[in-house]
Amino acid sequence: MRLTVKQWRLAKGISQEDMAKHCGVHRNTYASWEDNPEAVSIGNAKIIARALGESVNTIFFEQELYKM
Repeated sequence: MRLTVKQWRLAKGISQEDMAKHCGVHRNTYASWEDNPEAVSIGNAKIIARALGESVNTIFFEQELYKM
């Protein structure tokens, strides 16, 4: 099982508002990405991953649960 985008964000101690600001979108838009990560464009996935200090592959594709 992989961590969700929301779980990654919470583990890093970042608020939804701060993530939205970093991504250059409204908080509601960012929240919709957390609810439906399959709808995130590759460009936005890169921005999210960069904000979390991880790779796109780690955030969106790896299936193994890692200890943080």
